[in-house]
Amino acid sequence: MRNWLVVAPAALVLAACGGDEAGTGGESRGDLAAQACKAATESRLEGKLYEMDLQALAASMRDAPNGENFLTAPITIEPGLTSEVKQVVECTVRFSSAKPQPDVVGFTFNW
Repeated sequence: MRNWLVVAPAALVLAACGGDEAGTGGESRGDLAAQACKAATESRLEGKLYEMDLQALAASMRDAPNGENFLTAPITIEPGLTSEVKQVVECTVRFSSAKPQPDVVGFTFNW
């Protein structure tokens, strides 16, 4: 019983400290940027199947010298098919105080 009294408050403190940069709905800026890059990816793949780790994409977000943010992650296009291709997504986003979602200002597939 005594252990429970120690663990419960500690869990509450850790939960309160969780999360990172504030976004909307508890999403971080990295998560929001990754979602914007995902939409840009899908628009360029025209319905093709793909696999991309959004958490890795969000975690890769770095500041660019011009105030924008740069994200990169591996992507597999048409996984498991004979036409499977492995590339790297490079996506640049710009956040604005006018809206919570960033704009994609640069996007490329890099071999």
